[in-house]
Amino acid sequence: MVSPAQKFLQKHYAQKERNRNDIKTTNAYEMMLAKLNNDRLRLKKFQSTEAKIELKKTLIPEYMDWINGVLESDNAQQDDVFMRLLVWMIDTKQFEQAYPLAEHALKHNWVTPDEYQRQTATLITEELANTTLTQISNKQVVDAGILLKFAELVADKDMFDQVRAKLNKAIGYALKETQPDQALGYLKRALELDESCGVKTAIKELEKALNKTDA
Repeated sequence: MVSPAQKFLQKHYAQKERNRNDIKTTNAYEMMLAKLNNDRLRLKKFQSTEAKIELKKTLIPEYMDWINGVLESDNAQQDDVFMRLLVWMIDTKQFEQAYPLAEHALKHNWVTPDEYQRQTATLITEELANTTLTQISNKQVVDAGILLKFAELVADKDMFDQVRAKLNKAIGYALKETQPDQALGYLKRALELDESCGVKTAIKELEKALNKTDA
């Protein structure tokens, strides 16, 4: 549990730029990294992905004062705590909360933690698409609106075609029931980007349904 004093200091130091002349700010960041590493060790104790996601949900609020401090001050200095929390928010389906973090990271050209081995736009897009497609396969409700916001955010970013295809596929599936004509466009775009992305059957079904509607 984070105390009110710790919450205040988190936000305060997150707003400041670290340098060799400001030991307190540097130490505060190192303490956040240490906390993050300890929490990652807790996550590694679980084999279950579901259990890991539930633990991440309980851990994220403990970092929010730090995150908000970075966002409110528009701190441009690379922050690995912030980047890790961005991924955790997407993993836990907190897409709306993750969006300003993604926007901030891309604005300042921040890089991902080493083990992800992907550029930031690619990581954001792939994690978002994978999480959404899992939701859809589990018959869970998906907000297409936030997916469209992310798609616009990364529209001009370089990434593998297969990754962008995944996001188009996710958007297409999310729109399929409510806006089938738009869904068809996204699924066709996914197929253009990656012929093996697994949307051919969905395209045929949508085309058949739309043809019946027009008849």
